[in-house]
Parts: sequence; structure tokens; C-alpha cells
Amino acid sequence: ANGLKARGLPPGIVTGAGTGTHADDAGADTPFTELQAGSYLFMDVDYDRVELRDGANEQPFAPSLFVRSTVISANQPDMVTTDAGLKRFATDGPMPHVAAGAPEGATYKFFGDEFGRVLLPEGAARLNLGDAVELVTPHCDPTVNLYDEYHVVEGYKLVAIWPVDARGLI
Repeated sequence: ANGLKARGLPPGIVTGAGTGTHADDAGADTPFTELQAGSYLFMDVDYDRVELRDGANEQPFAPSLFVRSTVISANQPDMVTTDAGLKRFATDGPMPHVAAGAPEGATYKFFGDEFGRVLLPEGAARLNLGDAVELVTPHCDPTVNLYDEYHVVEGYKLVAIWPVDARGLI
């Protein structure tokens, strides 16, 4: 923006603050007139694989968007079936990651349109019917588009339900 101003071409809009440019944007000496709040608000499996700060081992943002699924079959010793399948997630990225509700090392795989499976590591405690498993979304934007509302949770308490705008179902 400053280079344009120096040439007599001041920009009417200065945009920034996206997830991938947040570190550079924080040091910008020109104020933004438009914010491109990015995936960092939620994070997802896809963005968690991107190095957002040069040489940094840890991500500056943590996931905050999860799909909560329920165990609907637990008759195998090494896996359970959940009610979260292809229709619950964007499928243009990696697999969802198990965030909570299953033993360390458990992984998720699609198991059809309506179902998912959580593969349990050898020797892990079994999950039971009705247990909740929380999954980090593979790609947050198109996953949000599949839902009508957010359930906002602090700790274990539901504190609000927000509509997902522009869904066309209102």
C-alpha cells in the first residue's frame, strides 16, 4: 500500500489478515480497511498441516470447530461405527482427526454416506454405544456449509446456538 501511495496511487481498499498471511500482516504499517478473517478462526486438519510461521514447530492457532459424533455400533474389538459419515464433512481434504472421546492413537475413516468408523489402537479401551467422539473437520469452510447452526460450547456447557447465515434454508 505504501509503494502505491508513493507513486500517487493510494489504494481505496487495503485487505489482509488471512490465516496464511497473519504473521506478515501483523507488522504491516498500513491499516487494513478490509479484514479477510480466515480459517484460523476454526482451523481444520488441512490448514493444520501448513507452516504458518517460518520454522515454528507449533501452530499459533488451535482447532475450535468440531463435529460431534455418536458411537452407534461397538461390536468389533478394534473399531466402532459412528453416525458421522461423508454427509457430515467436506471431502475435498484429508480425513477428519479424532480430537476427543477415543483413546490416543485412534483414527477416523469414512464408512459410507451416513457412517464413519473409529479405528482403535491395539490394546486400547473399547468405546461403548452412545459414547461421543469429537472430530476436527478436514476443511472447515465447506463443512460449515453442510450445517444450519453452530452449537457453541464452553467446556461441557452449551452456551448458544448460532444460525449459519446464507444457507438458504431459512
